[in-house]
Amino acid sequence: MKLIRIIAMLLALTVAILTVASAYAGSVNPQSWALPSVLAMIFPAMLLLTVILIIVNLFICRKAAIVSAVSLLCCLSPALDVCPLNFSEPAADSEPLTLLTYNVMQLTDFTGTSAPDSPNPTLRMLASSEADIIALQECYDIASIATGEANRPLLDSISRHYPYRSYGARGQSLLSRFPFDEIILSRPNADDFRVRAFRIYIGADTITLFDVHLQSIGLTPDDKQLYRDLTRGDTQGRGIKGEIREIRSDLISKLTAAFRARALQTAALTDMIAETGGKCIVCGDFNDVPGCYALRSLAATGLRDAWRKSALGPAITYHANRLYFRIDHILYSPQLITPLRTRRLTWPYSDHYPVEMTFTLDNPATTQD
Repeated sequence: MKLIRIIAMLLALTVAILTVASAYAGSVNPQSWALPSVLAMIFPAMLLLTVILIIVNLFICRKAAIVSAVSLLCCLSPALDVCPLNFSEPAADSEPLTLLTYNVMQLTDFTGTSAPDSPNPTLRMLASSEADIIALQECYDIASIATGEANRPLLDSISRHYPYRSYGARGQSLLSRFPFDEIILSRPNADDFRVRAFRIYIGADTITLFDVHLQSIGLTPDDKQLYRDLTRGDTQGRGIKGEIREIRSDLISKLTAAFRARALQTAALTDMIAETGGKCIVCGDFNDVPGCYALRSLAATGLRDAWRKSALGPAITYHANRLYFRIDHILYSPQLITPLRTRRLTWPYSDHYPVEMTFTLDNPATTQD
C-alpha cells in the first residue's frame, strides 16, 4: 500500500507541474520560443486528468489529492477560460442582438451524406438562423457555390432575411440585417492571414466587426493520417522511435511554424483594431485554443472572451481528424458590449461548429466589465 501511495504522489506531482505549465504556456511569445504554445494545447486534457486524480486519490492518497487540488487552484483563471461556469444569464437592458461566427468550409458537406440534388445543409442552417449578423469564414459568394434549383428557395430566404451582404475574395463574408460599410484596412491580406473589418449601423449605434481567419496548421493528408494513427495507437510498424521522429518532424515542426505566424498576425490585428476604435467585436477562426498567445495578446488590448463571460462548460468547435479543440472565438469590448449568452451550435456539415453570441450594446458610462 505504501508503494501505491508513493506512485500516486509522484503521478500527482508530475501532472500538477504539467497542468500549471500548460495553463500559462500561452503567455510565452512563440517568436521567442514556440514549444510552450504546443504545451498550451494540452491544458484541457491536463485539467481533466487533474480532476480525475483528485477524485481517485481521495481514496488512495489524500496528500496526492491535495497536491492536485492546489495545482487546480493555481490555474483557476485559465481553467475558467476553458470551462466557464456561468449558470445564469444577465437581464438585458436593451434589445438583444445575436452574432453568429461560422467557418463553413466552402459549403462542402463534411458528413458526405447529402445527395447531389438535395438542398445544401449549410445553406439550410443559414436560412433558418435567427442571428442578426453572421460572420463567415471560407465562404465565397454562396449563390455561385450552391447552384441548383433545390437551393434557390434557401438563397431567396437568406436574401430576404439578410438584405445586406458582402462576400470576400478570400472567404471572409458577412450577412447582416443592418446596413454596413467595409473598412479598408491598412495592411493587405496574405494567403495565411485573412481579415475584413466592417462598421455596422444598428439604429443610432455603430459597432466595428473584425472577421478573421488566422494561420492554419497546414497539415497535409499524410500528416492527418499520422495523427489519426497515433491517437488510435496504431504504429503501423514504425515503433516508438519512429513515432517520435515523425511527430517531431511532421507535426511539431508545422505546429511551431503556425504558432509563430499567428503571433505576427495577431500583432498586425491589434494595430488594426487600435486604428479603427469604437465598439469592437473580433470573431472567427483563430486556429488556436483558449489561453493561446494570440488570445492573450488581444486580451491585453482590453478585449474580453465572450465564452469566458457568458458560456457554460467546455466545448469544441473543430471536429475533424480527431483534432477536437475550441479554435473559433468571439472577443468584444467590455466597456461597450455585454454578452448575455454564448453557445456552440451542433451543426456537423462543416469541419467547424458555429458559435453564437447574444449581446446588448451598452452606455459606456454605466457598463462594467
